[in-house]
Amino acid sequence: MSDVEKNDEGPTIRGATHTDDGRDLRKLWDKFRANGDVESRNTLTEFYFDMVRANADNIAKILVEAIEEGDLSQAGALAFFEAMNEFDPAQDSSFEEYGSIAIRRAIVEEIRGLVGTEATPEEME
Repeated sequence: MSDVEKNDEGPTIRGATHTDDGRDLRKLWDKFRANGDVESRNTLTEFYFDMVRANADNIAKILVEAIEEGDLSQAGALAFFEAMNEFDPAQDSSFEEYGSIAIRRAIVEEIRGLVGTEATPEEME
């Protein structure tokens, strides 16, 4: 994707740090990176934190569309039975802990398989 987008007012560069207001942001970033300035960090956090919510909302929508509870239950059930076969009371603390970890791991892997993997930000550039 190009870093330059066109609108009615002419070409603009994507991203707030490339706008006139971005000069102030750049100063905040420089101050924060130079010495960990807390005030700069807080201001940057306030400015950018909607990015967290937007990404979380997007991923939640993808998950809701791609995943059915039955798929997760099936993955969890298979992991449960595998955990039963592999659990050793002499070595592991409790089956509740051992089994829960195995079930959660299987469900996360199932989600990854159903949703797929996205390109990392570096790959998107």
